[in-house]
Amino acid sequence: MNKSIVGSAAAAAVFALGIATASAQLDPKGSGAAALSPAQRSAIRVVIVERLTDEMGNNLPERLSEAVGALSELTPDQRAVIRGAIKARLGEEIREGLPQKLSEGLADRLGNEVQIPRGAAATPEQRAAIRAAIAARLAEQMQEGMPDRLAAAAATLASLSPEQRQAVLGAVRAKLAAEVKERISNRLGEEVGDKLSDKTVGSGGQ
Repeated sequence: MNKSIVGSAAAAAVFALGIATASAQLDPKGSGAAALSPAQRSAIRVVIVERLTDEMGNNLPERLSEAVGALSELTPDQRAVIRGAIKARLGEEIREGLPQKLSEGLADRLGNEVQIPRGAAATPEQRAAIRAAIAARLAEQMQEGMPDRLAAAAATLASLSPEQRQAVLGAVRAKLAAEVKERISNRLGEEVGDKLSDKTVGSGGQ
């Protein structure tokens, strides 16, 4: 029985050590890796701005419009007006600098949460951490007022009833959340990971 207890304790110790080692790979305090350099953070911001501008100017309006257009209580004319309003509002968000603002917050968050030595490639664990950090921050920022602004613009132009406005808001909010979680953040995470794996980015001293 003592052997069993000792064996269980040893197994638990090995398991705990494995968790600690995995956590240290992502933990800035335990990794011993240098913080992201200004060049690396700048590269991250460029990737984020380019990707978000493309998504918000092209793919996202269509996908949000499709979600709203599926509401059975809307007429074809209302759907067309809403589609135009969503595209116009997202265009305003781009012109007002939303991608740039988001890029600052995301770059800072990644710089604090994911440590990658300059001149080294991002590991699979670090890429996963990048995707998680981007998904969390992007979801927070893009859900703060954007669905309401999009729905308000669409509802005003289409002369919707209170019930229809609520339905549009729900559809926009749900679709935007899904896009951020399942599409945009994953693509951003991969592109940022690829950029940080480029040994020419931030390979010099700070």
